[in-house]
Amino acid sequence: MEEFITLSMQLHLLFVILLVVLIIINLYLLKSDSVFIKLSRKLELIAPQYYIVLSAIFFTGIIVMAVKKFAFSLSVWMMILVWLFILVKGIKKHKIYKKMEKRDENSQVDYKKLAIKKYTIDAILIIVTIIFTYGVH
Repeated sequence: MEEFITLSMQLHLLFVILLVVLIIINLYLLKSDSVFIKLSRKLELIAPQYYIVLSAIFFTGIIVMAVKKFAFSLSVWMMILVWLFILVKGIKKHKIYKKMEKRDENSQVDYKKLAIKKYTIDAILIIVTIIFTYGVH
């Protein structure tokens, strides 16, 4: 049973690291591409993977929680809140993207600023959560 817990936690951490990699890729694309149409196509290709990884984090987190008999600690609450924050802000960012005028340069600049800010905050929150979780235990 201990091996299952360890494997589940490692898998959970692997998906968290994969999410950070996707965030870094998004930040790189947002800062490097100048033609917004090409950028939007690339971002639309990465978006499904981003949300699939978020789903995998949720699923593996539930498995770990179930194995640990749903014992809530401060670090678990922190992980849940960070995950919810990332999901809600991602949905809001996606709605803004869908409503924006793709040909308007002001909209493009505003969206890039919003997306860079969102992904930067996501990365910082994930890294702080990892440090807090593994620093506490």
